[in-house]
Amino acid sequence: MNWKKWWTNMGIKGAIIFGIFLEILLGAAAAAFYFMYYIHTPTYSINALQRAIQSNNVDDFQRYVDLDAILQKGAADLAGLDLVDAEMKKKLQDGSFVKLCRDDILYSISNGDWKEVKEITPEIEFQDNIGLRTMSIRRIEYVVKDKPFKLQIPFLSDATEENQKQEEPDDGVVKATIGVLVYEPNLGDSFLIKLKMRQMEDQSWQVYDVLNYGEFAEAIMKQNARDYKRYVDKVRTNIKNTEDKFAALKKKIPEINKEWIIESQKIMKESCEQLDELKVPVAGAKLDNLLNARKSIFYDMMDMYYESLNFREKVADYQKSAEEAAKSAAEKGQKQKKKRQPNFDKQAAKIDERLAEANKNWETNKSELAKILGPLSRNATEARGLRALRNNDDDAVRRANYPGVENANTSEGVNPLRPETLPEVSAFNARPQI
Repeated sequence: MNWKKWWTNMGIKGAIIFGIFLEILLGAAAAAFYFMYYIHTPTYSINALQRAIQSNNVDDFQRYVDLDAILQKGAADLAGLDLVDAEMKKKLQDGSFVKLCRDDILYSISNGDWKEVKEITPEIEFQDNIGLRTMSIRRIEYVVKDKPFKLQIPFLSDATEENQKQEEPDDGVVKATIGVLVYEPNLGDSFLIKLKMRQMEDQSWQVYDVLNYGEFAEAIMKQNARDYKRYVDKVRTNIKNTEDKFAALKKKIPEINKEWIIESQKIMKESCEQLDELKVPVAGAKLDNLLNARKSIFYDMMDMYYESLNFREKVADYQKSAEEAAKSAAEKGQKQKKKRQPNFDKQAAKIDERLAEANKNWETNKSELAKILGPLSRNATEARGLRALRNNDDDAVRRANYPGVENANTSEGVNPLRPETLPEVSAFNARPQI
């Protein structure tokens, strides 16, 4: 027997057997790590929360998120802001706004999208103003358990010891802090939201608080207020210029005729085209609806005027024809046969009624616009001209409000001033998925 060859073969087989055994051990260790440790970590619960959102699983979502606690705390933070008016603070304190938000959030989780807004109520306006429907999560920045251990090192500085202090009383519950980078297009920048998680009895983790929500809400509401003021100024300029042109047309053509209708439509078309170029901010939905109604009412009113003029011409033509027929019969010495005259009065009454309704709607719309726009007086911004007031300069204003924002996140090739260039990211993945 060739002992050397036998030993070599046994060495190769032994190495293979040892490799298989090592692989089994590593697999078992990985499985043990997964089932005994990883599934009990905050990261695992965050990933499970992501899967619940993606699969529209409301029950699992509520397992990993204490929605009631978050909304109650968020309502308290919002009620403490000076930017929130008294009426909305009442709704925050009596729980009605919290209930609305809870229903809307659960609906969006269940259906994968927000409810269609059929009427812009103050509550809907406020939801938009605080970024509830527009905020998107870019990535998880960090997941850290609170006070996992204490180092007994005598030379720790006071600053380090201060950083180890809990942000809330120690109630014996194991907790963690999650840093989530969110993007808010209305804010025009990214914002680091700090979430709190706690370990439940079944060893899973649940999000129950947003530590700095008040700071985030205040920042976005201030920016929305700036955007809204600029939008109102631009609309006011447009409406003022349009009213001036209508006044000049009235002097030129005092009577309402077809030429007046054609010229009025040209003025309104120019006004609407300029308004359509404006970017509507989140707080400007009501004003935008009024402007759309203004356009519709105006053209309805012009149609009524046109119909009224055509009717007058029709009556005039009929009367002229009747007079000519009577004159012709008299010249021929014939007795004119009487014809049943159309009921022009009844038709005129119907046209006048619809025209009066259109005029009433126009005046009501003007009144509602005046409540938002205020007096249509010229100011310093109007001297620049309407074209300069369009939203193509809003990015410059945003840069002035947030110095350095144009250089943010350049490592990812993303300009935060242009939300359309943002990559679509998973709700909780640590890296963008382009």
